[in-house]
Amino acid sequence: MILLFGFGGVGRTYAELLYERTGLRLCAVFDSGGGIAKKEGFTSDEVRQLLKTPRGAVVKSGVGRAAALDDALDMCQVVVDVSPPNYETAEPALSLYRRALSKGLAVVTANKAPLALAFRELAHRRLYYKATVMAGTPLVDLLMGLPPQKVLRVRGILNGSTNYIMTRVYKDGVPFEKAVEEARELGILEPDPRLDLEGLDPAAKLVIIANTLGVSLALRGVIRRPLAPLGPVTRYLATLDLETPRASVEPARLTEEDPIHVDYTMNAVEITTDVNTILIKGKGAGRKETAYVLLNDTLKALAH
Repeated sequence: MILLFGFGGVGRTYAELLYERTGLRLCAVFDSGGGIAKKEGFTSDEVRQLLKTPRGAVVKSGVGRAAALDDALDMCQVVVDVSPPNYETAEPALSLYRRALSKGLAVVTANKAPLALAFRELAHRRLYYKATVMAGTPLVDLLMGLPPQKVLRVRGILNGSTNYIMTRVYKDGVPFEKAVEEARELGILEPDPRLDLEGLDPAAKLVIIANTLGVSLALRGVIRRPLAPLGPVTRYLATLDLETPRASVEPARLTEEDPIHVDYTMNAVEITTDVNTILIKGKGAGRKETAYVLLNDTLKALAH
């Protein structure tokens, strides 16, 4: 049984895939307006009814019964978090993780904030988080498989929305402000666009990458400079130098031939180790891509 915390675009896509692709069930769904639960799990028809419910209104859906989080935690084995990130305190997700992990439950998440602010506390064999970085492209799995190679440097484009903006500016000749507005209209900017445009989103991803590699890095330790056009070809570059050590997110000019030069919403990461240079490219976001990764982590969590 699964508790779904967050019922926006990704949460709804996850619910659809869960019922289409597996025999698993949701036993609780929480959104900004509260939560509902059903001990034996919601039926397919009930989930279809939930999917028609306006955002923030699952408690008014007529499905299940209104429930508190603590009651719902006693019904489930896995908590799946797709709630919006809060980089000030990571709440309410951080408290949810603490309660779930203390009960021996698994936590599967796409929410970067709790890991960015409290990775060391949460590092736990029942925490699954590969949807937090590059979503549908398996970067976290790759990082976990690198030891005993020593990683020297990670360099990449980790934010699809700002990459879209810079591609529109330098490939398509669109003014910067218009490209930002386009990204907002397409729904690829965070609800608070500063998370993208001021580098908080890619900085959080750098923190997760570093800690996955066993290197302690806090969000405040990442140097951030706001996105700004510097000339062809500007990209918002995230860099983690593990020898210095230095972590930064800042606009930089790349050549067309640079291996991490990708366009529009694509992501790319170059990992330099003591024996190899690895390049990985792919979609960094998207409702379906993220939902598939969350579902994969859910299945892993239930298998352990």
